[in-house]
Amino acid sequence: LPLYHDMGLIGTVLQPMYLGAHSVVMSPWSFLQRPIRWLNTITKYRATTSGGPNFAYALCTRKVKPEQLASLDLSSWRVAFNGAEPVRAETLAEFADTFAPAGFRREAFYP
Repeated sequence: LPLYHDMGLIGTVLQPMYLGAHSVVMSPWSFLQRPIRWLNTITKYRATTSGGPNFAYALCTRKVKPEQLASLDLSSWRVAFNGAEPVRAETLAEFADTFAPAGFRREAFYP
């Protein structure tokens, strides 16, 4: 999420700062160029909270190749927030089904 967006600013900068938590910020352009970067970052830093708009989950489902799943470990992801645009149940279901082999749990969704 861009930092000029309320969900990006509050969720990725102000909330972690208030809590004294570790936060990793990625350029939206980096995500758009290669959506796997978001999931690799979650894997690398063992992120517990991350999210974005509905299209981000849909883009990952479409662009991440099955062979890339083997390098992902999304089991640390406890809160996968989704907002800033309409949340589509079918997008959540597709993402959960696609990334379950990488440890993503459907219960992590927080629309």
